[in-house]
Amino acid sequence: MTRRKAATRSRIITAADRLFTTRGYANTSMEDIADAADIAIRTIYLHFPSKAAIHLASFDSWLDAFVLAVVARPIEEPVADAVTAALQHMTASGWDDHSYGEMPGPHPTVEFLGSGPPEIAGHIMHSWVRAQDEIARDAVARGGFAPESLHPRARAAAVFAAWVATLLVARDGFEAASLPSEATGNTLGGEILRLFARDSI
Repeated sequence: MTRRKAATRSRIITAADRLFTTRGYANTSMEDIADAADIAIRTIYLHFPSKAAIHLASFDSWLDAFVLAVVARPIEEPVADAVTAALQHMTASGWDDHSYGEMPGPHPTVEFLGSGPPEIAGHIMHSWVRAQDEIARDAVARGGFAPESLHPRARAAAVFAAWVATLLVARDGFEAASLPSEATGNTLGGEILRLFARDSI
């Protein structure tokens, strides 16, 4: 992919994700995304066949960056601290972490995980399986664990479980109108992992 095409693709993904977050997935059209990215509508279709494809590309980009940030942390660091630091790094690097008070409804990842098109949820799950594999392989490579150790898989599974729990908390909070307006996905995820680590559940 040429640098110019990659830059255009990135603009589309960034514009779409911000609209999905602040306006809602259903209320965002491909034309809206083109306007926000300042490109022609036909250009979008050269890169993506649908809104769903844009959303999944955005999710995969986020997950790739997140895994890289997690495995960059010291292997001896508790997983809750490693994830919190990784998320802080991502925010500092320009990844949005909108508060729930800025959102008219759940982000499409939240909306579709349990009740959306199966192909979207399936793609997200497949991506997370690959992400868990990477986190577990990193723990094996750097942690010096015995071959029978469950620690690498447990570390990877804890990260995934906290992510899923965060989405479900967000879904429940939107349905009950009970989410603190200042809370974000990152802050909820970090708190859930800390609860896991303290055996407080």
